[in-house]
Amino acid sequence: MHVSQISLLTLSACIAGSLAFPGNSRDSLSRRGIPSVNKPKVLSRRGVPNTGTDLDPPDGSSPPQNIDKVETAFNDAIELTSYVLTLIDSDTDIYPHYFADGDKAEIKRIFQVINNGDKGADFLNNVFVTTSDPSGCCTGATLACTQDAELDNPQITLCSQAFQKKAVTALDGKGPNDADSLDFYAACKADGGEIDQNVSYVFNTLGMTLLHEYMHMDKMVQASFGSIVDDPNGNPGYGPVNVYDNLAKDQARINADSYAYYASEVLWHILCQTTFQAPRPGTDDQDPTCGGVCQP
Repeated sequence: MHVSQISLLTLSACIAGSLAFPGNSRDSLSRRGIPSVNKPKVLSRRGVPNTGTDLDPPDGSSPPQNIDKVETAFNDAIELTSYVLTLIDSDTDIYPHYFADGDKAEIKRIFQVINNGDKGADFLNNVFVTTSDPSGCCTGATLACTQDAELDNPQITLCSQAFQKKAVTALDGKGPNDADSLDFYAACKADGGEIDQNVSYVFNTLGMTLLHEYMHMDKMVQASFGSIVDDPNGNPGYGPVNVYDNLAKDQARINADSYAYYASEVLWHILCQTTFQAPRPGTDDQDPTCGGVCQP
């Protein structure tokens, strides 16, 4: 979600037009702590947002705390862009559900800017992530919002329900073999998780929520289409049903959730070695975290 200043403030290529599943690319839950396709959580990253003291864990508390979830989500957001960049050039299966073919070069450039050689854009050092909500955006189905997106120092507010979203890469304080690991990690159906046959809200990790918010940052993205927003020109732009085929392509390119769900489908297509079916209205867009369609 974007709160305007005014309102306050690497894998195999595709073969013969279809995505090929690379050998040994499946990142099962039991291997979450082992870098395979994923990069290790601690990288010599340049572009990492700052966090507020409100995210500091209470003394004597056990991880994973909210700060642990956020730090992993920073890595997960860049992971999403990495997966896109390995496949977008030859992707003729997933990409057309989200964007127009003629926009591919610019869509790819936007992901490249955020990715920055898997280190994260330098601009992310200017971003402040907090639970503080001066604009009062954390109501209803909202997971997060970005304030002052047009400026040099944007703020991302994470609402309380955002912390129910799961991780992809290694999460401090929660091993992949722990009995309750599936409460903390998103996972494929074959690994005991919820990600099954359809594009769905279960794709939405905390890292995907952050990636959505990054798309609103004009100074970083500098999209030739103009600002990347929510509900472009009043057209519904949240959730898997709205962004998958339904949103006109000239609107999708300026819609943040289109980028977020495209990246997430690419990632889970590879990790689960599954070609997903279209999201089902009234089923795959009804996220219990938000009581319906989430608004990142």
